[in-house]
Amino acid sequence: MNNGETGNVHAKVAALREICIKEVNEQMPVLEKQVWDLPASLIKDILPHLNIFYLERIEPAAKCKGVSTGAIWAALWKDLVKAWHCRSKTTISADEWRQKCLERLFHLTLSGHIRFDRHYLSNLSCSSILSLTAKHVQVLSIFAPAREICKLASDELRPVLATLENNVRCIKLKDTSALFKPGHAIMLYIFHRLLDHGSVRDLVLTRSPDTRLLTWILQKDSRNQCSMPQADTRRFKTTCMHGESASSVLPEREISGATLIRRGSRAMDNDACLTPFKRPRLDVGQMAGAAETSTGCLPSQSFSWQPTDSETRFIPFNASCSLNGEICPEGQIHSLVLEVFKVSISRTVSPLLPSCVCLRSLHLHSEWAIEEADVLGLVDALKLLFENPACSLTDLSIGSVLSTLPVCTLLLHLLTACPTLKSLSLEASPVFHQAEGHVTPAPQPAVDTGFSLERLSLRFPQVCENLENLTLVLRHASSLTSLHLIGIHNGGHKLGTLLQSLPELNPNLKALSLEDVNLANCHNEVLSLLNNSKLEDVHFKDCRLLEKCKGREDFLDPFVTALKGLSSLRSLTLSQNRLAHAVIVLGDLFSGDSPSKIQKLDLSSNYILPVGLLEFGRLLEDNPPPPGLTIDLRCNPLDRDPQVTEQALLKLRPLCRLFTDNWNSRTTMADHVSVM
Repeated sequence: MNNGETGNVHAKVAALREICIKEVNEQMPVLEKQVWDLPASLIKDILPHLNIFYLERIEPAAKCKGVSTGAIWAALWKDLVKAWHCRSKTTISADEWRQKCLERLFHLTLSGHIRFDRHYLSNLSCSSILSLTAKHVQVLSIFAPAREICKLASDELRPVLATLENNVRCIKLKDTSALFKPGHAIMLYIFHRLLDHGSVRDLVLTRSPDTRLLTWILQKDSRNQCSMPQADTRRFKTTCMHGESASSVLPEREISGATLIRRGSRAMDNDACLTPFKRPRLDVGQMAGAAETSTGCLPSQSFSWQPTDSETRFIPFNASCSLNGEICPEGQIHSLVLEVFKVSISRTVSPLLPSCVCLRSLHLHSEWAIEEADVLGLVDALKLLFENPACSLTDLSIGSVLSTLPVCTLLLHLLTACPTLKSLSLEASPVFHQAEGHVTPAPQPAVDTGFSLERLSLRFPQVCENLENLTLVLRHASSLTSLHLIGIHNGGHKLGTLLQSLPELNPNLKALSLEDVNLANCHNEVLSLLNNSKLEDVHFKDCRLLEKCKGREDFLDPFVTALKGLSSLRSLTLSQNRLAHAVIVLGDLFSGDSPSKIQKLDLSSNYILPVGLLEFGRLLEDNPPPPGLTIDLRCNPLDRDPQVTEQALLKLRPLCRLFTDNWNSRTTMADHVSVM
């Protein structure tokens, strides 16, 4: 048999195999029970042809045969997310790829943006896709058009909503005002089902959430609740069942559970701000089976609010969603991320915060800088919250703050108000035109007072900062394990003193991250820190490490020696420090009798040229790093000499896992800007 005949035979065999695989795929409903008997090689060939229904169902058999579905789910993810080009620095398992893919598919289907011409969606309807993917949705992003979301309350998709109630842990909501538009009450019903009947504990509200919704959410964690008289409650339920305004039933000052937001820009009066809340419960069970709309949704009359021209009056509620008239539960929000207008902080967040005893994590950000008065008002509210023994808040993030007070002084204000915080992140913006006026003095903690702080992140406003108060905080935070400082440009000798004293102030510190911090004048203090600490993660990003170095012996050699001597070090980030050819010095990390044990080395954005990388690779060939090392080489101009770059990568790939990209340094100035 000649070569031509042999080739024809191989082609026919391949074609026959392809036909068999497609036939097996089409007959999966019949063959599903026998799939366990198929050889691993055949299962591997079948996987790319299956729709998501059978791809998920074949998973146990594939695992049993030692076949991973991760590559298939990853390919589906890339098909769904066309703009996705990044490479993860961590390994993603098959289960994680499946969850990411099916969660994304759920959102695309719900929003009506799915294309059914994909082979992995063959023979599947919109409702079947939602039913299949709903159990994989952990983070529900409600960005779809209201008419699509409302379908979740229809008879056909109500089982999908029930599945979401059991599985969704976090809701991301962009346009909260949509919940209050005429005819959209069913969206509020769905939101209520997920929060009060479901497993949602984390909530992310962006684009300045509607004050009415924010009020309702923050009322959830009130423990000192006052009850509406039973007679008024019955009148309230009856009236709302008939679509009347609750404000016409009860006097404004007597509506327990309603936060009254005054006309125009006036804030709530003090009595209304500090009144404890209980949401009136509306029994709409009898409405559930009556007068369905064309989509099967509950009628909008089941929910009642009445906004007027310049006045917004929202009656929080807890609808009874069952037909037997049982009382609805009240969910608890443990984590809340808010992007609000600064006016909402003083008018809504601060007044309601003292009653949010179940809240464990609060991240507060604004489209505009938060002014000093609002921050200090927030501090007072936090102080009241932390005076309550039931307070659960341990994680707080605030940014960006516009204040005449130094950021370290604001830090002291917050920590003295919240001494049991475990994690605090504070971002400050520069004040360009400082107004004259009284500056609130920083509270000084008592000598015997300690903070429970374990993680601290501070972004400085890029002005000269007094670091004495930061030293004071660190001295009283003996449990600190992670410190992240951003934007210290003019710390001078005080920054050096702070770094040198860290091992003594915080002996338990494991992670130190300095970003956009000028270390050009602190070389000796950096070396002292590395020689005396037990750090596991060192992150020096854009720290101008080599700015005043005349030769490698000035800093780089002792720096590498100190890193090798730090036996606890596992992760080292040196991105955006313009290492360039000096990268070859880092090749000595793994030489000698005491080589470094680091597992992650980030050298991205360092203007490393192919020649320097090749020399670095040769050094690692002579002194192999420990198994499992990952090196990030992204955003370096390795395209300047592709041939030399490939030589360097051939040397490095057998020794470590590499993160590279196709960055085109000739068409962008990003490599220069990133290290300026």
